[in-house]
Amino acid sequence: MEQLKQWYAGLEDNEQKIVLIASVLLTFMILVFGIIKPMNDKVSSLEMKIKTKQSTISEWKTNMPKLLASKGTAQTGGNQSLSNIVTTSTRRFNLRVSRVQEKASGEMQVWFDNVPFNDFVRWVTELNNQYQVSVATANIRNKDRNGLTSIDVKIRKG
Repeated sequence: MEQLKQWYAGLEDNEQKIVLIASVLLTFMILVFGIIKPMNDKVSSLEMKIKTKQSTISEWKTNMPKLLASKGTAQTGGNQSLSNIVTTSTRRFNLRVSRVQEKASGEMQVWFDNVPFNDFVRWVTELNNQYQVSVATANIRNKDRNGLTSIDVKIRKG
């Protein structure tokens, strides 16, 4: 530090002013680009995530009554097997089934990964209206991927 002071004292007045102004500008740039801008970018990113989450929540609030309404009791459907109904209807709605497990007679557990929630609700509504298949339980997990969710649902026929 002492060498730096000696070097500064050895400069002419104009050079000292230039060094002083340059050091103030450098300090300002470090402060702005090293601290303030990254913090501002992080705040903006968090605000965007909050808006996305709020949008997802409002979407769920509007679509959840449809899902719950489909949970009601259903009459017996046609002769199609539950497995066949799930296979054909999920293809029609472009839902990605990650796993299927047959439970008791007329009951099945279906897992979906990264599916649009609205498409899932439409699928459940069709199952109930066309095939008399109802939702026994649904576990909906939100993932941070533009409104895509992972869902596992237990469905019953008749």
